[in-house]
Amino acid sequence: MEYTLSKSQVLIEFESSEFILKTQQQIAKNLALLSISVDTVFLENILTYDSILLSLEPQLAELMKASEQQFLHYLYLVDLPEIEFLNLLNDPEFLPKISELILKREAYKVYLRAKY
Repeated sequence: MEYTLSKSQVLIEFESSEFILKTQQQIAKNLALLSISVDTVFLENILTYDSILLSLEPQLAELMKASEQQFLHYLYLVDLPEIEFLNLLNDPEFLPKISELILKREAYKVYLRAKY
């Protein structure tokens, strides 16, 4: 069962400005549930795939510093499969890789809402 889009699928969907903004808003919505706000630039401006990742990484780092429980709760809100998280635990590139998984998962949610 597919639970996310591949990077190439996300980039195809990112040809639509509306899709990009909805993905950014989806990311911000789940962060807001944990009282983490994103700046208005993130919410209102169309960012590139890489720019979204660069914006997301510090937010995740802040969340991880604040509370492991909150971070795990965030992963639950995003609906990221536990195995994906566990596979990255000892990876030196944990933050960039988990950020990308989150972006792809959030984009998938937007994709599903648009299709169904």
